[in-house]
Amino acid sequence: MRGTAQPTSGPATSAKTSSDALPSDVPRVPKALDTTRFQQDPCSILAPAQLQMFKLPSAGKPRKEPSPYCIWSDFSGPAKMGLSVTIATERDGLAGLYRRHKDFKVFEPLQIEDYPAAIVATALDKRPQGDCDVEFAATDKLSISVKTT
Repeated sequence: MRGTAQPTSGPATSAKTSSDALPSDVPRVPKALDTTRFQQDPCSILAPAQLQMFKLPSAGKPRKEPSPYCIWSDFSGPAKMGLSVTIATERDGLAGLYRRHKDFKVFEPLQIEDYPAAIVATALDKRPQGDCDVEFAATDKLSISVKTT
């Protein structure tokens, strides 16, 4: 199904890792999601129906460096928002966030379905204005960031 990462039992990503062991305070992923196709085409992570729900244009703007990324924006049209998704291949998953949690203005661990996640903000908490960054673990070493502005 388009727009849905599927669990896998094999190697899930080419994420760079600083070590194989997760720190004890970092929640483990129950079943790794295969993000390979989204790393190749980050704009395919959202299905057309999902984009329509937010009134966003169907064509996102992709980039591949430093991590696969896609942004959809419509600040002057009906959506009046932007949404970006980053397949964070260079951050060491949630372990990287947990190591830096004291650097964030907001760091709120949570669960999305059964997957560990965190709401993060580096400087200001702009959630009341509609800005939010949620990062969830797709594997123990790779996370996906979803930001709204």
